[in-house]
Amino acid sequence: MNLWQNLVSAALVGTERQALTIPATDSPLGKVINRLDKNDCEGSLLGAAGAIAIYQKAGKLSTATNLSPTEPCSLEDSPCCNSLAAQHLTMMLNGEYNQVLPEWLTVAATAGKRVSPQCLPELLALGKRKTHLQSAILPVLGKRGLWLAAQNPEWNYAISENTDLVWQTGSCDGKKLALIKLRQQDPTAARERLQETWKTNTVDENVACLQALETGLSLEDEPFLNSALVHKRKAIRDTAAKLLARLPESQLCQRMIQRVLPLIHLKQGVVEVTLPTNVTQDEIRDGIDQSQYSSTFGEKGSLLLQMLACIPPSVWNQHWKKTPAEIVLATEDSEWNKLLIEGWTRATINHRDVAWAEVLLPECISIYYAHLRYRGEIITELLSVIPQDRVNSFIQEILAEYEDQAFNSQHPAWRLLSHSCHYWDVKLSNLVLSKIQDNLPSNHWQHDWQSREHIPKFALYMEPSLAHQAPNLLSVCPRSWQETIDKFLAILQFRWEMIQALQN
Repeated sequence: MNLWQNLVSAALVGTERQALTIPATDSPLGKVINRLDKNDCEGSLLGAAGAIAIYQKAGKLSTATNLSPTEPCSLEDSPCCNSLAAQHLTMMLNGEYNQVLPEWLTVAATAGKRVSPQCLPELLALGKRKTHLQSAILPVLGKRGLWLAAQNPEWNYAISENTDLVWQTGSCDGKKLALIKLRQQDPTAARERLQETWKTNTVDENVACLQALETGLSLEDEPFLNSALVHKRKAIRDTAAKLLARLPESQLCQRMIQRVLPLIHLKQGVVEVTLPTNVTQDEIRDGIDQSQYSSTFGEKGSLLLQMLACIPPSVWNQHWKKTPAEIVLATEDSEWNKLLIEGWTRATINHRDVAWAEVLLPECISIYYAHLRYRGEIITELLSVIPQDRVNSFIQEILAEYEDQAFNSQHPAWRLLSHSCHYWDVKLSNLVLSKIQDNLPSNHWQHDWQSREHIPKFALYMEPSLAHQAPNLLSVCPRSWQETIDKFLAILQFRWEMIQALQN
């Protein structure tokens, strides 16, 4: 270090002003430097600097010689997927058919298969980027995948399988996943675990863990959520309010009912609305946010919309002694029709009310372009409320009701199909496939760009066994549509081969 400081000092001042002092040492580096020509001041300085640089690059023995060796991975107890399934997974991880990846993970987990070792690093890295896939990734990692995740802090969301370790070193995602798993097994124990770590967790960790309480949510969680409702951090208050709003018997829901019932009346078959006054501190505590302003409904209308979304839709059935269909019909002549429909729709999603969902879906479709044009996620969430077999039957009923209407992006059933995340049964799949076949030779899709976008997506949910007959049914295809149909057939065939490979 002394030599290096002398070099730097001489270089800064100049060798003419300060002589370079090279101490004599018996070290290998000293022996090399002492052989430099001291009469050549500039050359000696550069030569010494070069020698030191090479010496530093040569390396040295690690001082961490007392580290304990890493424990090896224990033996696997589940079968690895075959080479063809691994090839399919590799393709999806590289971006090809990546929309099918969630299905691959689900089918693999159902079949009790684990990911091949060479795919583990990329799959773990993908889970870090796409948190919504993490819960689907964990069951297929196997023991080697979990062991590998423990070696990299970036992948520590996977250590949620080790519930003791995750609370010590886990990330927000890891703690959330661990809590969700524990909630599925013992909701009370999970809540108590969160309460134990509440004061030591960061705000982000507490928000993530609060969100996990949605799994197995019940009135037993209300006291804890009420305490979070008065927390000093807004993110925690808002999360607690959203959860309490999903509990029909909670005090928060009851307060919302008392606020809204005097504002909405059914008079002579028409729903009338009185807008609320300015928001109060009690309403802000219960999650009403003035910043959630909608230009469509105005400031006070936006407040009413938030309140309405908290109230179980069944309250209106009991209050007015009417069915959901009768109540929705009574809003047709109301100037607040769109506000009421959207408020009831959000409430239906929050409280998972199937009867209201089936009534509101056609209503939402009818105003899709008038109001919900860029809000297709509402249709998707409404469909998620309805059981899968009922969704299939419901869409078939819509297809039958509008049988004479051209099957394109304006068709009511098309809008349901394009926003449904349910897999279709054989009957619905055959029906949609025949509709595509009948409309291909026509001009119904000639200038319909949405049809070109959606048809390949239909292949993601259609019964994959139809991959054998679909090419024959769609063989008569206009040249302008050939690329779209080829993409549709390729996705369907890939899903069929993927499922067969995982099940073998």
